[in-house]
Amino acid sequence: MKKNLLILFIGFLSLSLSAQTSISITSANMPISGDTCRYSNANLNSLGNFTVTGSNQIWDFSTLDSTGQGIRQFLPSTSTPYFFYFLPPKYGEKTVDSVPIPAIPLAGTTISIKDIYSFYKKNGSLSFNSEGLGLTLSGIPIGTTATGSNDDELYMFPLNYSDRDSTTFSFSTPTFSSIPFTYKKYGYRITEADGWGTVTTPYGTESCLRVVTTQYSIDTIKINALPAPFNKFGFPNYVRSYQWLTLGEKIPYLEVSGNLIGGNFTPTQAKYRDKIRSFVGIKEEQTTIALALSVFPNPANNEVNIIIPQNTNNVVAEIIDLQGKLILTKNLNQNSQIVNKHQIDVSAIAKGTYFLNLSTSKSKQTLKISVQ
Repeated sequence: MKKNLLILFIGFLSLSLSAQTSISITSANMPISGDTCRYSNANLNSLGNFTVTGSNQIWDFSTLDSTGQGIRQFLPSTSTPYFFYFLPPKYGEKTVDSVPIPAIPLAGTTISIKDIYSFYKKNGSLSFNSEGLGLTLSGIPIGTTATGSNDDELYMFPLNYSDRDSTTFSFSTPTFSSIPFTYKKYGYRITEADGWGTVTTPYGTESCLRVVTTQYSIDTIKINALPAPFNKFGFPNYVRSYQWLTLGEKIPYLEVSGNLIGGNFTPTQAKYRDKIRSFVGIKEEQTTIALALSVFPNPANNEVNIIIPQNTNNVVAEIIDLQGKLILTKNLNQNSQIVNKHQIDVSAIAKGTYFLNLSTSKSKQTLKISVQ
């Protein structure tokens, strides 16, 4: 009897120690506006087995082969092209340069989705939410905001080992008559904390909570000028992310993400929190904020709209033809509007392709525009 009691006591003590060792992720561990976090991209062939999990695990990724670095910037909404859709305290991060979609001819043009920003907000101590997406749809910057209160809860707090949450979300562009397309994104997310222990990367070793988050969504584009049912195009977007979360790094210590097709996961990217490193022959990802957050419409008929970051002064805009001749110049100084937007009249310029040079005393940006 005493032996049995001793075994029970040892088992209870072991469980108690395990519970104390597992960390708990809260709202305080999430990024805030203004945070900048460097990471390294890893060669997928150096990743090894990333699916093993459970309690008190030791994940050793110390031999990850880095292929380059980047910076995750959580910008005030005023420093993004979509400020007029996402007011402070929401803040944004550029997450994707473009979305590959099938070509959909429409009056001689093709629909494109570029410059995707994710916008975040902390829901007090309850959750860390994605409030919507900013995207440039065929040259027009628009925001897809949550319909009703249907935000995308990325994490629910406190997040502990064995927690499992399922949430729905729905985003849609505004129904302005000036926007010829409607973009909607809806679906649901399953987030599960399926392991805890320590994780080691070339950056170091930390206690962690392993989280798997899976998003099942549909991206839908509706072309207002076409008759139903030929005016809607839907694209499934099933993605999964394996994350090792720690208490002090704001972003995952290690993240493996990819596509989910037919229940099979294919990793497409692995990145880990890191310090500045030197790479011979490898260029660091460009994360500097451009002088022009957005230039639209392009092609243009009568005017070109240019949005520059807030508190950016003395920007000189020049339109130059393909032979190098200066056609037009204009100073874009900080204005008093909520959005730092400027217009250039191109109605008197001959149809064709031109270079738009934007410059300050410290930097320069060149874009190609068309006048039709």
